[in-house]
Amino acid sequence: MSVWILRVLVFLLSFACFQVKSAAFDIFFLETIPDSQLTILDVLQDDDKFQTLAQTHVEIKPQQKHWFKIAPNFSEQVDKYHWVLHTDRLTQGHITFYWVQSGKLVSKSVYSRLNNSSPEQRIFPHIRLTSENKNTTIYIELSNPIAQQISLNLTTAEEFDTLKQSRQFWYGAELSLLYFVGLFMFVMALTSKYKYLAYLGGYFTFIALQYSVITGVVYFYLPDLVAEYIASLSAGWLFLSTAACIMFNAKFLSLKYSNKSVYRVVQTTARFFLAAACFVVIFQTSVSVSAQVVSFIILLLCIGSSYYHAIAHKRPLIKLMLLAWLPALLIEVGRITLVSGFIAQSELVWPVRILVFSHVILICLAIYLLDKKKQDSFAFYSLHDKDTGLANRQALHHFLEALVVSKKNHTILAFSPMMSDQVKLSFGVEYANKRLKVLFKKLKSQLSQYLESGFNEQTHELYKLSDDTFALVLVGDLSLNQIEQYVCLLAGVFEEGVEYKGFQLSDQIKAGVAHFPTHAINSELLIQRSLLALADNQSYGANWHIYDPSIAAMAERRLKLSAALQHAIQNNELSLFLQPQVVLCTGQVYGAEGLLRWQHPDLGFITPDEFIPIAEASGQINALTEWVITQGLNYQQEIIKVYPNHMLSLNISGKDLSRKELIVQLITQLNELALDPSQIILEITESVAIAGEGQLKDTIEDYRHLGVKIAIDDYGTGYSSLAYLSELGFDELKVDKQFVMDIDTSSKNQTICKTTCDMAKSLGSIVVAEGVESLSSYNKLMNYGCDIGQGYFISKPIRFDDYMHWLTQANQAIDVKQFLVR
Repeated sequence: MSVWILRVLVFLLSFACFQVKSAAFDIFFLETIPDSQLTILDVLQDDDKFQTLAQTHVEIKPQQKHWFKIAPNFSEQVDKYHWVLHTDRLTQGHITFYWVQSGKLVSKSVYSRLNNSSPEQRIFPHIRLTSENKNTTIYIELSNPIAQQISLNLTTAEEFDTLKQSRQFWYGAELSLLYFVGLFMFVMALTSKYKYLAYLGGYFTFIALQYSVITGVVYFYLPDLVAEYIASLSAGWLFLSTAACIMFNAKFLSLKYSNKSVYRVVQTTARFFLAAACFVVIFQTSVSVSAQVVSFIILLLCIGSSYYHAIAHKRPLIKLMLLAWLPALLIEVGRITLVSGFIAQSELVWPVRILVFSHVILICLAIYLLDKKKQDSFAFYSLHDKDTGLANRQALHHFLEALVVSKKNHTILAFSPMMSDQVKLSFGVEYANKRLKVLFKKLKSQLSQYLESGFNEQTHELYKLSDDTFALVLVGDLSLNQIEQYVCLLAGVFEEGVEYKGFQLSDQIKAGVAHFPTHAINSELLIQRSLLALADNQSYGANWHIYDPSIAAMAERRLKLSAALQHAIQNNELSLFLQPQVVLCTGQVYGAEGLLRWQHPDLGFITPDEFIPIAEASGQINALTEWVITQGLNYQQEIIKVYPNHMLSLNISGKDLSRKELIVQLITQLNELALDPSQIILEITESVAIAGEGQLKDTIEDYRHLGVKIAIDDYGTGYSSLAYLSELGFDELKVDKQFVMDIDTSSKNQTICKTTCDMAKSLGSIVVAEGVESLSSYNKLMNYGCDIGQGYFISKPIRFDDYMHWLTQANQAIDVKQFLVR
């Protein structure tokens, strides 16, 4: 197989490099032609007026008729009989050959764009003759509207046929290559994201049309009328190829994004050439050589400015693409010298052929390498993070799977810098990414030094799992002490931080550890469990945690509760219990607090402390609050029919407090149910009051304008002062039950409760004590000046129907305390 390929290559090379040696002949020219209608008979009579021409290249002056006489020397070639005199084709004029023997005309051969010359004559104007008569002369009549230089050659018929076949083969190969590449670029533009390749496809197509017109090959593959029409638009193809070339380079070099001003100039120039091409096509006009030179200079300026700015911006593969366009520019120089009459077409055949193939190959190579570079970049960044350059989660999966297959013990240490979000907000994402790059460079260096110092049996890899979470994979068996040393090393790098504007921007990390095969037997599970360990908030004071199965159980339960909670809200599976509140000094019913309860059919009773944070984290708290408000107001409508002065307290999540929709809901339902807003109390926790310090006062004012009252719940669990809370304008202060339940035995809590009551009274607020568990607690709080009591001594939280029954009994009791004790 390889031998045949070698033979074909040798044949093509020899066929391509075939050159003919012209036989000796003398050239004479008729200097003065008095009559433009001079015929061959007149020329034969004036044969003595021909003058000798010293070269085989003849220059054709524009708009003039030329006569040449060829006197072949056949005596030196006695073994050759059939001969051919051929010349370069004229782009627009005509050639007539006259074969004369012994003063008599034997035959003539005519080439002209206006007659039906054969395609062979259009490419190689020639005349065939024999050497049987030594007294042979060939007269050539030439005229051309533009200046042109042609070469005359006399060869044997066999050499001419071989030369003709070689030329036709290579012309066909060159045009096929140009058309194929043009079509391929169009297809690529349609099927890929590189839409700018359409310009390159148009460029190669227009170049192919122009090349086929110059060589005359267009008459081989198109009908004469169509070929003649295409030939008449040669200047149009020139301008179109120029416009396509300019736009392709502008798009390829991304000038629109790197230098908009240069791009606008280049785009305007391309549009100018497009307009010129349309003008030529419509009016079928020709373009002077000087105009072609100017257009070439403009093209050079556009290409030069485009690549100058591209090199300044270090665009990829710029030098190769610039090298690829040099052959095209040289071809254009050759074409201009050809139409200017400075060189013969035959002298350009091989240089242009080499330049055409070089141009196409280099262009395709540059496009291929660019595409490959982008594919390699895509492949790289499919496994790496663009911001930090670290391997990503997908690469981590591949690496861990390889370790699992090879059954190598390994540990994954997931860690998260605590200041990442704050750095992004304060200094921007770009700086945050640069900071991480610097930190990870330091970390890699220190990890390498650490391993070299005494743990040569381990290796490490760093990965990015998400925006703020990273992973360090440690291959080998490690003790808890060694893991802690790695954590300390990580923490040390981030605590050292990066210098920013003269100060050191330090950070802290938290980490989670999972080990193969102790904690997981596959890569996905190992990553998941390291993240679960990272999310562990149970071990206060520790900055790293090893995976604990109980963490997974809790996470799984939270997910189940999150899914079940949505179903419970939609299907009304929740209950609103009411816990009575009484005025301590009189024993009269003050009102009740609505407390949400959830009895899951499978998981049993779920406390609010468990499912409320889940609702807030999953975004279901809004729907939950709306349900509580609706249910509570409906209960209140029923209660005031029995007890008109009843107060109802409802808990509001901090995430709902500032929602305008909640205010709209309250306004709507209070009006629909004809309820007094002043009998509705919204409870917010002390921690929410502190966190919302900036805009909470305005939000509370909106509710106060509505008429509802505001209570501070769980007072004493935060770090606020009554002076600060008073500025918010609250109506009630609820002392947390942890200070009330053991008030009988704790002098500290007695002091807290009494002081709180005194300060709240001075601020004009009502004090509500939660967790009243006994009569003695009841009496102490009453003596401290506490206004309202709530707790199991009074009543546990009960269903609405039970509460209505309790309320009736409490109102009918003569001695409320005895009723409560009972």
